[in-house]
Amino acid sequence: MPHDPGTMASVLCAASALLALAAMARIACIDIRSLEIDPDWAAFAAWSGLAAIVFVEGPSAWPEAVAVAALAGGAAWGLARLRPGGIGQGDVALFALAGLVAGADLLAPVMGLLVAFGIVATVAYGLARGKGRRLFLHPVPAALPLMAALMPVFAWRVVSGLLPETVPSVAGGATVVALSGLALLSAGIVVGAFPMAVRRRAAARAAGPRGHDGRIHQPDDGKET
Repeated sequence: MPHDPGTMASVLCAASALLALAAMARIACIDIRSLEIDPDWAAFAAWSGLAAIVFVEGPSAWPEAVAVAALAGGAAWGLARLRPGGIGQGDVALFALAGLVAGADLLAPVMGLLVAFGIVATVAYGLARGKGRRLFLHPVPAALPLMAALMPVFAWRVVSGLLPETVPSVAGGATVVALSGLALLSAGIVVGAFPMAVRRRAAARAAGPRGHDGRIHQPDDGKET
């Protein structure tokens, strides 16, 4: 039988969920700006997200949440040990956060969205930086695709517990989650990658005059040949 959170627990759950979503958005913004994961915001998102889950699903939900967080974080830590430099300690915290608030049932969809969103973000940042053939060989803010995948899934989990009668079917819900995540990802790319492209084009214009063919031409030194 589904857990009935009651009025007070529902209010506390909604407040905790909003705090968690705000913290996740803040994590992504910091990573977009500085390519760093703020551990304090990650911890805040984890605690507020866990509180929301416990309020809506009952005290029995926290052992599973912690176990999945340990599994996801441990897997990321193992990859970091096997491939130093590819995954940082901040990324380990992000995967642990994803396992904590997504849970065993929703972690796989989050990872699937992460792969898709990660490819989109990598291509967008590569094009913005003018990488050409080295499109996938450059740093990308990992929190952007992960938070874009995690935030709608977490919101879906909370709403499903608070207002189950308003939640659409699985197929409809998956569409809503994917489109919401894509909207968040697009906003992050506009904020992060688009200014890079603008600055790169401005620098290219300032590098030298261009002819009608679009190529940069050296200035005439006045000498005749």
